[in-house]
Amino acid sequence: MKYIKKRKSIDTANSIKERNLSKEVLIRLLVFFIAIALSNSCIEIHAKFKINRDGTGYGKIAYVVNRGMYSAPDEQNIAINEDKLAESIAKREGVKVIKTGSSWENENTVRVWVEFEFKDISRLSDSFSKYYIEDLGNGKKEFRAYYKLRGELQKRELLKSMFKDLSSSLEVEFPGKVISTNGKKIGNNKVIWNIPAEEYVGRDVDLQFIAQFEVGKEGLIQKIKNKIKSIL
Repeated sequence: MKYIKKRKSIDTANSIKERNLSKEVLIRLLVFFIAIALSNSCIEIHAKFKINRDGTGYGKIAYVVNRGMYSAPDEQNIAINEDKLAESIAKREGVKVIKTGSSWENENTVRVWVEFEFKDISRLSDSFSKYYIEDLGNGKKEFRAYYKLRGELQKRELLKSMFKDLSSSLEVEFPGKVISTNGKKIGNNKVIWNIPAEEYVGRDVDLQFIAQFEVGKEGLIQKIKNKIKSIL
């Protein structure tokens, strides 16, 4: 009888261990598949802005997403397509959508974009990104942008391997010579900031992009062009 009771205790302990092990394996698999879903949904974001002397400008934001997210039903609220991008941009005050488009990167991913004009770049700010231009005086101005990245899954090493070689970017063309920046200068008046996914994925990070630039005197031809544009 003692042997039977002891055997039952051993069997119960083994059963508990097996359930715990199965649960641990299940959790690991769940994390793995969620990570794959994340890495295959919104892969890259590329933003380009051209800022005019008066603070108005042109922008283009492109997303590289998987075909499932691109063609997802509207009721799921996860779709990223031409209509969704146009809707999200158009609802911001002082922003006018010019056009949208898309092209297949390969059989699994789509690049979808929206082009627009804005009266003030700060109007493009949202919960993820903030944009500002500050007048420093003496013809100098400073552009600042902030991106808030939040790592919902703390499985950094796993996610790093999945996001390897993927990179988002922010590119800005200024109405004057760039004096200083924490990004990479392209010519005299353009800066690009590259955001490698594997470096930031799985972490809570607040990124800051800065560029100071000089605004020279406006030429006669440009004044005429701006006047015609304001009339039209």
